[in-house]
Amino acid sequence: MKRPLLTFFVMTLVAIAATRHFITQPKASGPVSMWRMRPGESIRAISSRLVEEGRIPSWGTVPFRLVARFRGLDRKLHPGFYQLHGSMSVWDAVTILSGPSRPGLRATFPEGRTCQDLSGILQRAQVADSARFAALCTDTATARMLGIPGTTGLEGYLFPDTYLFDGTETPFEVARILFRHQMQVLAQVGDSSSPVVKTYGWHGTVTLASIVEREAAVRAEAPRIAGVFWQRLQQGIPLGADPTVRYALGKFTGSLKKSELALDSRYNTRLYAGLPPGPIANPGREALMAAFHPDTEGNWLYFVAKDDGSREHFFSRDLNQHVQFKFKAAHNRTKSKVMAP
Repeated sequence: MKRPLLTFFVMTLVAIAATRHFITQPKASGPVSMWRMRPGESIRAISSRLVEEGRIPSWGTVPFRLVARFRGLDRKLHPGFYQLHGSMSVWDAVTILSGPSRPGLRATFPEGRTCQDLSGILQRAQVADSARFAALCTDTATARMLGIPGTTGLEGYLFPDTYLFDGTETPFEVARILFRHQMQVLAQVGDSSSPVVKTYGWHGTVTLASIVEREAAVRAEAPRIAGVFWQRLQQGIPLGADPTVRYALGKFTGSLKKSELALDSRYNTRLYAGLPPGPIANPGREALMAAFHPDTEGNWLYFVAKDDGSREHFFSRDLNQHVQFKFKAAHNRTKSKVMAP
């Protein structure tokens, strides 16, 4: 009886050693790169893809599934990005995929873009479906869930920055990430004692910031442009900001026709005094700071693009001076062949 037991014991040890060698070979080699586990992907699909890509041995499909089941990976799959070697053992692959995933999708949202613009950026970055995200832009129920004031949706509250996503986020979760960042920035630059906040509230201040963002091609001019708008608001003079008309029309390039400038919309700040119903873009930090602290020292009431290639503006205190600067800008256009956007 002892010899059969000893033989069985030895064979068991040999089998364990062989299995261990089998699933722990080869040693990890090759360059490390980001590998994405897709949402809804099964262990079978993962093992097949790893074999097809040569990351685990050609015979590793079944062993991978067995080891994954043994170690519980099949019950706790976390879609996202993982750093895998070009070639590795089944055991190492399961170990890495059992750990935390990493964000690996990068999306950059420039200042002054609309919510609709962001939906296209998210689509190109493979983060979210553009149509689904665009549908959230004007959804007041979503805005209320996030805690966004006003009744115009998400516009103005998605902070421009570079973000990393793991690809599992829903459009709502993406919006929440951007909105929370906006709240962090507002906590840093916001000022409840600002005269703009006291008069128009935080929503009105963000709305003003969005117009400043669209007008201030040169960042240093943002406080002065905000000052012009603030003075106009104080005196009941329409802001006369063409970007608000463009927003209402959905026309962001090309010249505006007289009929378009006469559009009957609350967003047309040529026709209606005061602020439009809500933001017209997503403002960055500088524009927000300018809206909270407008530069009113010069008592400026007008500004016009210099059209000399500098992207700067002429600022004036009265209409006569403004008209003179408009003539000068026209001369600059003729001379330089450059027109500010």
